[in-house]
Amino acid sequence: MQIVFGVADRNIELWRVIGDAEVMINSIKWRWNPPPARRVWVDSGGYQAMVRGVRLELREVAARYRRLEAHLYMSLDQPPRRLCPRDPSLLKLNLSNYDELRVLVDREVVPVVHCYDPELMLEAVDSYRSLGAKVIAYGGAVPPSMGRMGRGSRLLPIIGLAIVVKASPLPVHVLGLGGANTMYAVLSRLGASSFDSSAWRIKAAYGKVIVPGLGERYVGGRRVRFGRTLLSREDYEVLRRGLEKTGFPYLNRLDELLKSFKGRALINAWVLYKFRGTVVPRNGMRWLVEEASRLASMGLGELVEEFYRRARALGSVAA
Repeated sequence: MQIVFGVADRNIELWRVIGDAEVMINSIKWRWNPPPARRVWVDSGGYQAMVRGVRLELREVAARYRRLEAHLYMSLDQPPRRLCPRDPSLLKLNLSNYDELRVLVDREVVPVVHCYDPELMLEAVDSYRSLGAKVIAYGGAVPPSMGRMGRGSRLLPIIGLAIVVKASPLPVHVLGLGGANTMYAVLSRLGASSFDSSAWRIKAAYGKVIVPGLGERYVGGRRVRFGRTLLSREDYEVLRRGLEKTGFPYLNRLDELLKSFKGRALINAWVLYKFRGTVVPRNGMRWLVEEASRLASMGLGELVEEFYRRARALGSVAA
């Protein structure tokens, strides 16, 4: 499964360090020529606009897309504001946006299926395929509400993803995930083809470096009293040996890189890419990996039944 690295600008030229890296740029914020990465994905910025209460016009998005010579362009979609709702009007809007945008830009536009009611997700997969989509994206695998609603709200969108993957003959890309190690294990078990993440940059900005097999370690300059695990001498050696084994080109500057955001970001991206799929999480999210393995063994009908059972337990509108 491929990791697509979310990049904010050209400050960290990740593609020069990882030659076959794929990257995701934001069409609203990007002010440069697309990077010479193996494959460049372009995000519409629709989610950020929704969070800020701004409405994006389809033709405005199309105009920006035509200026960017990339490989794949995400459709302008309206995410659900509730957890996995039964909302045919939302599906109709997103289908219409995709159909119009692919004509306006005459490029490879990727439609987005969100966690709707299962019948709507199956309708979306069939509709996008009939319109000629080559890849389908899945949004909302980690809903904003999950922290308030507990495990069930975390799991329901994952069951939705399992339904989409099982029903789709096309590759499924998963949008906007955070903790890459845990989610890589989850998504690979479910059969997704790729996902994008900005965790490599975000963790670096908070003074964290990812150590193969161990997870995050804090190396920032501020005093830490609780909540963060500091990089020990033993952890440092694990990191150094892992980088050396995989041919990290700046190993001789390791101590220097650990002191800067840019250096930590390069290390994090390298570790995520080179060690993807080799680390099974040992943290509190291991239950989600085990659930993904169970879901992957189920048939489509069983997954739909499981979805409704979980939705009823949550009191979801999908129940």
